Amino acid sequence: MNVSTNRSRGRFEAMCSQLFAASTVLFLLGGAVIVIFQIVLIVAGKGMMAMDVAEAVGPYAFGMSSIAGLLAFVLTYFHKGASKDGED
Repeated sequence: MNVSTNRSRGRFEAMCSQLFAASTVLFLLGGAVIVIFQIVLIVAGKGMMAMDVAEAVGPYAFGMSSIAGLLAFVLTYFHKGASKDGED
């Protein structure tokens, strides 16, 4: 592998890693919003509004989790030859 290929691979890996981190944070925040709002609304006796929150935020949170999962899969290919913990 030449230097330019190695450099572009490093940039691609860094980009995937940053996108993975961002999508993971976004889907966790989306899931937290859904759960917190549902708890508050159910306690307040507004069950239909709790369902509306899940329908409004859910597709974005689930979309971000799908992106995070795919990026995690891609990132595993950059670490194929790396040694595992406890192995030399």
